[in-house]
Formats: sequence, structure tokens, C-alpha cells
Amino acid sequence: MVNQQQGQYEIVKCVVVGDSGVGKTCLIRALACNAKYDLAELVKTHVATVWAIDHYQNDLEVLDRSWCDVDGVRVSLRLWDTFGYHDKQREFSYKGADVIVLCFSTVKPLSLKNVRRVWYPEIRRVMPTTPIILVGTRADLRYLYNDEKYLQTQKGLLYVYDYVYIFRPIEEKDLITPEIGRDVAKDIGAPYYESSVLSHHGIEDVFINACRAALIERRKLKFWHAQLRHVQRPLIQSPMRIPKPTIADVIIPPSTLNSDLLQLLHHQIEGDVIFTVQGTCIQAHKICLMLTCPIFEELFSLDILRQYPTGKKNRHSLRLSLLGTGNSSTDMDKLIESDTESVSTDGELSSQRMSGFENLLNIDNANGNFPVITSYNKKAIDTVELKYCDDPFKPSESYLQTVVTLNREITPRAFQVILEYLYTGMVKEVACINEIKRAAEIFEMTNLIIIISNLQKNESYLNKALEKEFHEKRQSKIHELALGLELLTDIRFKVDDGIVSAHKPLLMARCEMMQAMFSGDFRESVAEVVPFPGVSKYTFQALQEFLYTDEPPSMTGVDFIDLIGLTNQMCLPRLIRITENFIINELSKSEKNGEDIIEEVMSLLEPCQLHRANQLAKWCLMYLCCHYKDLHQKYHKLYKTLEKENIDYIEKHRWPPVW
Repeated sequence: MVNQQQGQYEIVKCVVVGDSGVGKTCLIRALACNAKYDLAELVKTHVATVWAIDHYQNDLEVLDRSWCDVDGVRVSLRLWDTFGYHDKQREFSYKGADVIVLCFSTVKPLSLKNVRRVWYPEIRRVMPTTPIILVGTRADLRYLYNDEKYLQTQKGLLYVYDYVYIFRPIEEKDLITPEIGRDVAKDIGAPYYESSVLSHHGIEDVFINACRAALIERRKLKFWHAQLRHVQRPLIQSPMRIPKPTIADVIIPPSTLNSDLLQLLHHQIEGDVIFTVQGTCIQAHKICLMLTCPIFEELFSLDILRQYPTGKKNRHSLRLSLLGTGNSSTDMDKLIESDTESVSTDGELSSQRMSGFENLLNIDNANGNFPVITSYNKKAIDTVELKYCDDPFKPSESYLQTVVTLNREITPRAFQVILEYLYTGMVKEVACINEIKRAAEIFEMTNLIIIISNLQKNESYLNKALEKEFHEKRQSKIHELALGLELLTDIRFKVDDGIVSAHKPLLMARCEMMQAMFSGDFRESVAEVVPFPGVSKYTFQALQEFLYTDEPPSMTGVDFIDLIGLTNQMCLPRLIRITENFIINELSKSEKNGEDIIEEVMSLLEPCQLHRANQLAKWCLMYLCCHYKDLHQKYHKLYKTLEKENIDYIEKHRWPPVW
């Protein structure tokens, strides 16, 4: 911009015309007012507006911005906006025009048809010699029309079908390529430019070259003006830089570990320890308690308890759905009919969950060596017994069970809350707060005492750090005891290259497929070794680690495609997303290190589509689109082996686009 006071200058009147809604006013404001637009503003329903010419008289900043330097000539460019309706009279606007900018939308084919049918004849009828600049607006929509952010905010553009106006999204058939625009410009004898008010691409190109066209025409009449001699003809516009497509981050579903373990506790499936609390029986799972409580870790590590494996083996499962609605089976209902204690769900225990196993404690006198009573010197625990208990679902059968009798000071309601804490690390607002605190003191649970104190002071926000600490300690214990030492395992899987031991309760709680397999009428429900063909030991261990921790497993030695296939088979969407995210991060690191990963990406694409790893498949497709040139030159033969749908997608969305 220059000051108009410095020497000789030229004033150029530029009239902007075109169909309504093609973006004339936005184009003018982008130059005259340096207006910046975001996507949310541009997708609003169109409202017809005209930028008033009197801004040059009333707004000093607009007047100052009108000055520009065109090949050494100081020019004041005065822009005239017009209505786009065909029935409006525009002769007054055309009067004295030095150049006319004729606009159409690059996503509205009808607006380009009207260039030939309406606008060019009108201009030549009123201004037969005035130069014309043809401008394609909204050039950014050629690539934005498929962008997720745009699709979420757009309300559709106005299109005409059989003289009926409708709003609809932009389709591929609506796109007008630069070649088509140049052909029309050639037919009407005008230079061709494209613009985008969103990115400000082409704004100055349009109007600086419009000034050039006006000055060239003026030079014919004022050939003696020395300053006009060096004005160039309108220059060719450089292509619009299409931004590289961005790939959205992998969305990983939230963890469900705590809720799954809580369901396991409440439904009492595959329990291997029974607690008697003031005469009430509660069944639980040794492995879950060992991971989070030092007292139980020490107790269940006693040689006498590890010498005799306990639990419900060699029988059909409880037939109680872990993920059901909470309705008990007929057999379970029979078990609890005799129980008279009923406690509500807001911190109190239902009779089903608290007393459902009282009838299990019938000692089978036929088993001569049992019951075995062992001593354990802790205040919280009175006695520990190994005894045979009746199977509530098969009264004629019994199984060896660990029965722990707790201190009489501990109430059933308090112990249930303690169990929920040991399974999840959290304590809900409960009524029997003093009972729980006393039980926590007896069990020497320092963190639980602090959590309860915070609840009493209405400072529950302080418990977040303690919950995080609990989670970290549990994860460490899972790797040490459950995965490392394989303590208390009760099922084994025979994979292609070895045996993997696991814990049936944890598998059933965390995986619906495992739950169905071990609780249904399948032979795996009573088998001690379950064959799992087609899976390597490392792959199954990665699956097991995820099921136990709900966190990204170790990927050492894991075949990613095999893991994705196994994960899809087990219906574990969170693990699929975690694996997808890990693979994308590893590929991105390799690319940053200068490695060529195109071949590896192609090898991943179709297996990911097969196993429903949709986000990784989408990432692979977008990566191949963004590296189309290298893909076509270096891996043409491999590229042609892809499915036709994938090839068509890559050809259609290649970057930069063919136009």
C-alpha cells in the first residue's frame, strides 16, 4: 500500500458480478477490509448482501487499503458490489467501470453455465470493450467437501433442480476443475483466476491482475503516459496449494476394568474363596484380592492353601451371565430362599449376594482329610479352613473350597464395601461409614482409612491421587504375581508354540467370548487345557496382559496382524484401537527416521479391513493417497494387487489431486 499523495496515480473502478451466493461480497471484503473468515462463518445459510461503495468515503482504513502498487503504478482500486439476481438492473453499477470481475462458484455448475448464458451477454451489451476477469470462488471446497470438520458444520448449498431450489451437501459431480474454468475463460476472452476467502488464496492475484487489465485498456487511450508503459498483461496464477490431508487420531474407548471386576464380584462367578462374616457368606476371587491387599497376598500364598487347588473344576459353569441384568438363575434363587437377611443396594447387601453360599458350607464327611484348619496370625481373620462344599447347581457333587472366617467386629456391609474397594480402588458414598472405617483399621488398610476420612470431610476430590496410586500398584502386582509368577492359575491354553496359564475369573470378567466359552455348554467349560490353534504364545500373552490390565500390552515378538485378528475374534474393540494406535506410532517413527514404509503400509491395509481395524485401515489409505507418486513409481506391481475398491479410492483421493 502506498499513499495517494505521492505523485501521479490512477483510480480503477472494478465491478464484481456473478450469481447470488457465489461469494462476491466475501471476496470484496477479504481485500477491502482484510476480513478473515473461519469455516463456521462460511457454512452459514446464505443471506443476500451488498458491500456499499460509500465505505470509501466513510472509512479511512478502507480507503487507505484501496491503494496498491501495480508494476510501478500507484493505483486506488474502488470495488463495486452488485446483486446476483438476474432480474436486477445493474446498468448504473456498470457505468464507468474500468474492469469487471465475473465470479462463479467452483462447486456450483449452474453458476458457471450462467457465465455464458447470462453474465457475459449482459456485460458485452452494456460494456462492449471493458476487460473481464473470470474468477472461480470457493476453490477450497474442492478438497474440503469431504473433510470431517466441514461435514459436521455444513448445512448444504443451494442447488436448483427443475426450477426447484433445495439445500443439499456438495457432491463430487458438482466440482468444477481448473481446466473447465480455463476453457470458459478462453471462450469469453478473459484471464482465469481462483480464490478462497478461507485461506486467502488468490485474493490479491484476482484484483492486482484486474488492475493490470484495466491499465492495459487505459494505455490504449493514454499512450503518452510513461507510467503505463511498464504495466504487464495479467499474469498466470500459481496453483493453489492443497493442504496435505490430516488423519484423525485413533479414538480409544475408555477403560472398563473397574466396572468389569465389580460385575465379577457382584455375580460371584468362578469364586475360589468364601468369607463368613457374622454368619453371612460372601464368595470372592483370590487372585483379585492378592493383587490389592498385602494381608490376602500373604494368606493365599501359604503352602497349605497352594498345595490343594480350590475352586469349581470338572463341572459345568454356573450358567449365570456375568454381563446380564442381575436376575439370578432358578438354582441360585433356591439357594437363597432360606436367607432372612436383606440389605439394600445403597451400601447394603442383597440377600442373594450375601447369603447365597451359606448352604455351601456343608462338610462332606466322606473326604477323610478335610476339613483342614490352618492358623493365621492376623486380627482381621479368625480361622482359615479347607473344606468340601456342596455345588449349588449339582447337589450330588462337592468341591474343595477355602473358607475364611473374619473378625466378629467386621460387619457384612462393611466387608462388602472393602471388597468393592479391593476390586476397583474406589469407595462410593455410603451410609455405614464408621463400620467401614473400623473394618479398614482391622485390615490395616491405610489408604482406605484416608479415603473414608476424605469422604467424611466432603473432600472426595483428594481421593483421585489415592485411586491413581491404587491403580499403579495393582498393575505392578498383576505383572509380578499373575503374569510373572502365574500364581493361582486355573486354566491353560495350548497355543501353537507352547502353553499359557491364566485365571478363568479374570478372563470371563473381561471378555464376553471367554465368558460364553467357560459358562456355556462347551467342552472348554470343563477342560483344564483349551486348544487355541493359529495363535503364537507372544500374541496370546499380549491378549492376556490387556485383559488383566486394560492397558497397552507389551508388543515384543507379537505379530500385529495376528493380534488384530485374535482381538477381533474375541470382540475387544478397546484392544483393537490400542493396537492400531501402537502400529501407527511405530510407522510414523520409522518414517521420521527416513525409512520407506509404503510397502509395509500396503501389506497392512487389507488385513486391517478384514479384521475391522477400521481406523488403521483408514490411516493406511490416507498415507497411500498422500504418497501416490512414490507408490505409483516404486511399487506399481504391488499396488495393482490391491482390491479394486482400494485402488479406486486411492486414485480418487490422491494428493496432490490430479487437477
